[in-house]
Amino acid sequence: MTNPSFRRTAPIVLRSIRIWSGLFLLAFVTSHLINLSLGLITIETMDRARPYLSGFWSGPITGFLLSASLISHFVLGLWALYVRPTLRTNTQDIVQMLTGMIVVPLLATHAIGISMLADAGVDFGYADTIRLFWLQAPALGLMQVVMLSVVWVHGSAGLFTWLRSKENAGRLLNWLYLLAVIVPVFALLGYAEAGREMLIAGQAGANLASNPAIPEDVVVPFAQIKQVTRAIIYGSIILVVFTLVARFIRLILQKTQEVILVRNGGQEMISTSALSMLSGFQHNDQLHANLCAGRGRCGTCAVRVIRSEFPLPLASELEQRTLYKVGAPEGARLACQLTPAGGKVEVQAIYPADYTFEDARPTETATPSEVPA
Repeated sequence: MTNPSFRRTAPIVLRSIRIWSGLFLLAFVTSHLINLSLGLITIETMDRARPYLSGFWSGPITGFLLSASLISHFVLGLWALYVRPTLRTNTQDIVQMLTGMIVVPLLATHAIGISMLADAGVDFGYADTIRLFWLQAPALGLMQVVMLSVVWVHGSAGLFTWLRSKENAGRLLNWLYLLAVIVPVFALLGYAEAGREMLIAGQAGANLASNPAIPEDVVVPFAQIKQVTRAIIYGSIILVVFTLVARFIRLILQKTQEVILVRNGGQEMISTSALSMLSGFQHNDQLHANLCAGRGRCGTCAVRVIRSEFPLPLASELEQRTLYKVGAPEGARLACQLTPAGGKVEVQAIYPADYTFEDARPTETATPSEVPA
């Protein structure tokens, strides 16, 4: 197809912000998990590595970028939830969506706590942290473990979905699947071993358990941290509920028309003008290629429109970019981005339903030149 203008439209910019803010947050969590895994050696080793792993994020520049990433990723995630035509999708997408509602508020409490302690001039090392979480406030320690687990699941799901839309990411994904298991497991083992070391030290007469739950120089900033994080959690819950209610109201007020989809000359499928063509296929339990889970990144859901009773909306800049990237033929559209206004629409799928970027075969409805290598 012809080369599109490649303008930086708002949807494209917002999509880029959401992707890169998510990657930045995943890097934040990964460095903390690696630091925790060093507990398999000693707590002292954890503290020695802290300036280069966990402590790195408390700097003024990284702290600002972290806060900006937290806010932008959460807000854009809520917007994506609001405009989403249907919540029916694959299991990985559901997990990512559910964890996304709580991951940023949980992560914000941790990130803000680190930042506020640094601003107060308090050096709260891993020895103090392990003592607090294992001896004085185990419930708080459990919450941190849950937080890291939820964040890791959400970030890994998002990373895999993003990389699946890349043509040359197949081999990389195999290694990342392995790391997705190894990194959190070693972090939990390191956390447990550090806790065991602290308990043994206490039982050996270090009298750690009799120490105050929070060191004296941390009492004031810690109290402030509790107030701020509580406000963040409650505020985030309110925003999520508001988004879900607003979405429900939008769907009730939305006027729709019946759409009849016919793919590859098969049976008719009933859909509505509120759903994209891809969602229409999925609602009729028809498999259709979509490696990026309908985000308009991979182009594998592309179809060639044969005829439509109603005029079809023009392709957005985002859709044109993706079609050009995968070398789709003239007249092709992305099923995940095309929302018919009504009537009967007949299309031919360009890729088979089980297509992956490792495949190089054409479908029965397209010539070899129409399927990008």
